[in-house]
Amino acid sequence: PKMSKDQGHRDKFLIEAVVIGDLNHPQIVPIYDLGKNNNNDLFYTMKQVEGTPWSDKIDEISLEENLEILIKICNAIAFAHFKGVIHRYLKPDNVMLGDFGEVLVMDWGLALVTKKSSKHDTIQSSPGLGGTPVYMSPEMVTGPIKKITESSDIYLLGALLFRVLTGKPPHSGKNVSQCVKAAAQNIIQETELRGELIQIALKAMAT
Repeated sequence: PKMSKDQGHRDKFLIEAVVIGDLNHPQIVPIYDLGKNNNNDLFYTMKQVEGTPWSDKIDEISLEENLEILIKICNAIAFAHFKGVIHRYLKPDNVMLGDFGEVLVMDWGLALVTKKSSKHDTIQSSPGLGGTPVYMSPEMVTGPIKKITESSDIYLLGALLFRVLTGKPPHSGKNVSQCVKAAAQNIIQETELRGELIQIALKAMAT
């Protein structure tokens, strides 16, 4: 109840609903309706998602299966960028896997709408910085918000590939503040892996 009256949370809720409603793609959950009840609480209706977070499966399935999932995520994000939307909150927890090969990119509450979007003049993107430090790019930590572009999502996709290949996210630290500092300075965990795939991940995360 407290969150439902907070304007910041309401704005994020509206952004997510409007943004997803404009993204008709197999890897993005469709939104069917948006409204408010008699108490002025916001709601939206979406497709029921049955599945498992990728984070629960990523260490159990094969490299080939993980790469297939990542390619589907890339397709969804490429489509979002074409429509003028930056996700900026990609991580294994925000991807749902269905029982029959479905891959759904979730949690668009931090999405930024660019001038390419048809909704650019009608919705206000969340002005704050946010994300998960172990995956974030430097500009996502330090700001300002105008530095966050499609390249920031590409960084996150590289971070997901790094996680698939090495079993760990790109940034680490003994506590949250150290992890944030590592992300801000783009200090990526060392790996002995060599080859084309890790080079793709590192190129995507290049400063």
